[in-house]
Amino acid sequence: MAIQPQEAIKPLTVLELNTRIHDLLAARFQTVVVKGEVSGVSLRNGHVWFTLKDATASVGAVIFSGTARRLPFLPENGQELVVTCQVDYHAQYGRVNLVVSRLDYDGAGKLRAAIEQLKRRLEAEGAFAPDRKRALPFLPRCIAFITSPSGAVIHDLQQTIWERFPNMRLALYPALVQGTASQRSLVAALRQCDQDGLADVVIVARGGGSFEELMAFNQEAVVRAIQTMRIPVITALGHTSDRTLADLVADREARTPTAAAEIVVPKKADLRRQLGERGQRLQRAGLTALIVPVHQVQLRRQTVARLAGELYSRRRERLAHLTSMLRQREPREVWRQRERSLQECRRRLTGARDATAHRMASARLQVGGLRDRLIGLGERGIRDRRGNLEGRAARLTALAPEQTLKRGYSICVDGQTGGIIREALEARQGQPVNVLLSAGRLEATVDQVVP
Repeated sequence: MAIQPQEAIKPLTVLELNTRIHDLLAARFQTVVVKGEVSGVSLRNGHVWFTLKDATASVGAVIFSGTARRLPFLPENGQELVVTCQVDYHAQYGRVNLVVSRLDYDGAGKLRAAIEQLKRRLEAEGAFAPDRKRALPFLPRCIAFITSPSGAVIHDLQQTIWERFPNMRLALYPALVQGTASQRSLVAALRQCDQDGLADVVIVARGGGSFEELMAFNQEAVVRAIQTMRIPVITALGHTSDRTLADLVADREARTPTAAAEIVVPKKADLRRQLGERGQRLQRAGLTALIVPVHQVQLRRQTVARLAGELYSRRRERLAHLTSMLRQREPREVWRQRERSLQECRRRLTGARDATAHRMASARLQVGGLRDRLIGLGERGIRDRRGNLEGRAARLTALAPEQTLKRGYSICVDGQTGGIIREALEARQGQPVNVLLSAGRLEATVDQVVP
């Protein structure tokens, strides 16, 4: 039996083998989700290259530039990420890479913990202290916006401010508020605004978003840029439940861009109304300031005229009085006045002497009557007290023990102690006793006690 040679197996080239592996992986792993730690991050030609690893294995990954511009953040060394990707096998080099289309944090807790650590450090430095925050200008000359140049936020800010104050000057510093380049863009816009010095206040605005979309406003570089601004900063990051670190370090925080616009500029109509009211008050005050002095001058003129008339009358009366006194200084008139005064003194002295004599006579009569009355009252008092004393003596005598003994009674006394024996039980047989009578006493001994 003849042995036929086996058909030789056609060998594959390395490229053909890698191509088949590539096709097989592309068909089997169209979209996969992989979790791992990021390391070896590098940026080349706009593409982000890094390694995704765990405790036992690692795999390369790439984010192409078009995708990187759309992502809310870029990977950093040491981050735990969940990547959504396609498995790509490079046929030329025989190397597997993950082509990333989406990035997510592996649990927001770690990221929040890092933000909380940064928050505590900034708070210890006094970045959030109320005394560091500056007051907003009452009427700014120019308002700067740091936000995306496209979208509803810039439109809402502009419309609200110009509705409240139509000719307000506005300056826009465009910046990315989402994505990997937003942090660098926000810092550059803040520094440019501070360097230009055109605005009196700046509004950093965004139309809300998720925790990941607002990550740029939790970055230390953005917070430091806001902190070093020389003009007041207002943050308006939209309706969100989380307060970013930028909100905490800013001078004022608004929940929405519209609210920020209402805070930063007053209504021009209200200002005009207030100016009108104050102008009216100023006009009334000016009229009052002019009318009151004129009225005061008239009153003072009338007062001066009245005082001058009164002074003239007093001086005239004083002159007449002095003239009269001068006439009275003639010697004969002075002698007559002195004589009249002497006669008046004699009359008064005579009257006083007669009145004194009359009072002395009346006093003598009163003294005699008082003496007689005093003697009568003393004698009557002595008699009353004597009768009262005699009555009390009689009652005392009637109540004395001697009077009781005279009526036939006796008092039995213990012969040893001298105490009065009132009951038979107080004595004992053979006890010596004394019996007191109205006249004398009896010494006896108790033979028998009968209760």
